[in-house]
Order: sequence, then C-alpha cells, then structure tokens
Amino acid sequence: MSVKNNTENIYEDLKEKIMNLEYKPGQTITEQEISNIYGVSRTPSRDILNKLSSTGLIESVPFKSSYVSLLDMDIIKQSIYMRIVLEKQIIKDAVRLIDDKFIADMEYNLKLQELLLKREFETKEFYDLDCQLHKLWYELTKNIFIWEQIEKAQIHYKRFKMLDILEVKNFKAIYEDHKMLVEVIKEKNTDKIEEIISEHLFSGINRLQNLIHGEFENYFNKR
Repeated sequence: MSVKNNTENIYEDLKEKIMNLEYKPGQTITEQEISNIYGVSRTPSRDILNKLSSTGLIESVPFKSSYVSLLDMDIIKQSIYMRIVLEKQIIKDAVRLIDDKFIADMEYNLKLQELLLKREFETKEFYDLDCQLHKLWYELTKNIFIWEQIEKAQIHYKRFKMLDILEVKNFKAIYEDHKMLVEVIKEKNTDKIEEIISEHLFSGINRLQNLIHGEFENYFNKR
C-alpha cells in the first residue's frame, strides 16, 4: 500500500471515529498519538491532522496540541432548519411518486429497525438504518446529490445526532417517529408532513436538553 493510500485510510478511520464520538468533542489528538496508533511517521500524521482541520473536525492551536472540534448549537439548529425545509418538500414530492416497491423499501427498513431493537446491537447500526430511511426519499425524487451535500455539510449535526442516539438510547422513540412518517407517506397525507418531520428532527434537542447544560456542557462551544 502506498503512503498516500495509507494516509487516506488513516484519515477516513479517524474521521469515522470522530463522527461516531469515539473521539469526544474537545478531546486532544496529537501527531505523536496518530504515529503510535497507526505506525506512521510524524509527517503523514501532520498531514492527516491538517486534513481533519480543513474539514472542521479538528481545531489546531499554534504551538500547542490539536483537539476534536466542539459542537456548535447554533449551527446544529440551522442544520435542523435546513433539513426541515428540504425534507418536507422532498417527502411531498416523494408522495406523488410512491409505488409498491418504494412502500416495500420503507417497510423493510422499518422491519430491520424493529428487529434491531429486539437484540444487542451497536449504536451505529441503528444510526445507519435511520439515515437509509431518509435517503430513500431523496433517491425516489432523484435528489441524491442534495443528500450527499447534506451529508458532507453535517459535521456538527451528525455528531449531535450520534450523541442523542448513543447517550439517551431512546431508540424506540426514534423508531416510532419513523413509523409515523412512513404511515403519513403511505396515506399521502401531505398536510401532516411538515409537523411530523419538524418534531422528528428537533426531537434530539428536546431529549438532550438537560445533558447539553449539564454532563455534556463541555462538548459545546460557549456563545
């Protein structure tokens, strides 16, 4: 494996660990640590940190160590607002296009969520199914580019959502939200879409409210 490919693999692995909160917001991460863990020299370690910094996942203090970027509640709220504005229209467009296969795809995803809740599972398994359900609406309406751009832009929101899933562990509530959304889509009840999608996307803030100002206060930027 070339140095370039190895560096890219390490970058992707660290990025995934940051997004999955294996590295917590505010946690220090150094060139030496990367060198020790992945068995590379300081130069590629520095390049990896610089790339993580350019994507907003790492904050670097000159002549000091680097740390995982803190969550920004203002950006998180704006991200949720963006998702609501986009997703309510995406779903309304999807309602006009639904067929038996699409309904089966949504119900299959729900069934996988239901089965997951009946056994031991990794948090990321549930998070991935959650994302896959939402992605179905973008695929049906041929707006996958928009989905991809949302995914790239959601550095703060995706980690916040993972914090919600990982710490609150109220998987049943999220699953019930998804069931309600699927029923509304199947019924083509466009009048209820905005209300339900708004409540669904904002529900994480409600679930984490006490922790945001308590146990996880240091995960967030002070404004």
